[in-house]
Amino acid sequence: MKKAIFSLIAVAVVATGAIIGISQVRTAKDGKTFTGMKHGRGGNGMGMGWGLNLRGLDLTEDQQAKVKAIFDASREAMKPLMADMKANRQKFADLNKNVFDEGSTRQLANEQAAIMANMIVERERAKSQVWAVLTDAQKAKATELRSVKHERRMMKKVEKTEEATPKQ
Repeated sequence: MKKAIFSLIAVAVVATGAIIGISQVRTAKDGKTFTGMKHGRGGNGMGMGWGLNLRGLDLTEDQQAKVKAIFDASREAMKPLMADMKANRQKFADLNKNVFDEGSTRQLANEQAAIMANMIVERERAKSQVWAVLTDAQKAKATELRSVKHERRMMKKVEKTEEATPKQ
């Protein structure tokens, strides 16, 4: 009797583990599988996270090479800004460990704002350069894809709001 119960519990634990393991594997539309969790923005493909979705625009090889060069140059330009941002966050962490100092906090906040402004300018510069590489038809399609994506995002937001709102 004890062996039967123990065996049943062992099978249940293994089955539960298998179900959890399988649920962690996601499959994309193209059949590729992703494991683990996806946090925030980003993903696979050129342009993700830049506000540009270049998939579906049928870029030529020449355009792909130009876009890659633009992103590579922008990534290099962003490296020192990212390092500055990291150093600034560390200064914030060290600054107010014991006593709050408003003057120093404001100074660091202003430094961080300047770094963020430079990062935004660099990102917009890269987007502008990529936009210049696209043909008029690709620009029109990109604009259409952006509006569809925006509508989808707004619908998800509405759905989340409706789920969070208590029903009476």
